Amino acid sequence: MSALQAKIARYVTTQWVMSVIALVLAMAFYFAGIRPAQNDRATIVASIAEQNRQLNEGRARAQNLPVIEAEVEQLRSRLERFDKKLPKKPDMDQFMREITRVSEASSLKKVSVQPGSPKRSELFSEMPIALNFTGEFPNVVKFLERTEDMQRLTRVRSLGIKTRDAQNGTVEVDVSMSIYFADE
Repeated sequence: MSALQAKIARYVTTQWVMSVIALVLAMAFYFAGIRPAQNDRATIVASIAEQNRQLNEGRARAQNLPVIEAEVEQLRSRLERFDKKLPKKPDMDQFMREITRVSEASSLKKVSVQPGSPKRSELFSEMPIALNFTGEFPNVVKFLERTEDMQRLTRVRSLGIKTRDAQNGTVEVDVSMSIYFADE
């Protein structure tokens, strides 16, 4: 009987060893195979969710496209009604000629023009320009009116006027304006 008990003890020990080996193999399979696959799956699911979100945003923006196109066409027709030009390039030479002509016609003195760097948007580009000059106040007003009448689309952003000679009505003017171009 002791031989039988020894065999039983050996089988019990073998069962425990086999159970531990099976448990170690199961854990190794989980950590080496299943867990990385779950992490990859979670990453893919998150990526799909982000792409779906972007797709939905794109669809929402695309639905507004006809409205935006209509607004752009309306703004273009308004621009044409004002008889203003939106050139394809900044064409600073032409602008400088126009400003020189207008400033001379307005009897302004010490005219300096300092163009800035263009800022691009979706439909057009804007170039800031700083002007500094002196002249009699009525002539300054004429100059500003004439810049409004220029063929080119311009916008005065800021205007600073300082009195130089109150007796003669001479003022020093700092103007920050922008010109626009299509940049297509």
